[in-house]
Amino acid sequence: MWNLLLIPCYLVPWFLLIVASLVALGRLYARIHPVDGFGIVPDTVGGILMAVGSLFAWLGPAMLLANLLVAAVPPARRALDLEATEAPGTDRPAANRSLLRLSCYLTPAGAAIAFMGIVIPW
Repeated sequence: MWNLLLIPCYLVPWFLLIVASLVALGRLYARIHPVDGFGIVPDTVGGILMAVGSLFAWLGPAMLLANLLVAAVPPARRALDLEATEAPGTDRPAANRSLLRLSCYLTPAGAAIAFMGIVIPW
């Protein structure tokens, strides 16, 4: 039951981080390239790369944040810790270490893709 709390604790920060980074990337794109007005990101291949890069860049950090947010709720923390005792390697510290390793690969790769989108003018 408490696992369901992970879903909004993950999706809301992930969405907010993506939107914030897309706004920043779009503004940077507008400064670099002379373009007419556009929404958040331009309707170009670069805009697609910025969006996809941001999606992947914030995947791991949002999951880590979700684990921390759920762990801040004492009943949820106790229930999830009790559940993790039944399966080795599924406790919160192990999950956070795995998510940190995932973030070490996905975040730089996603950021690189997003910044490629800034450079591409088409």
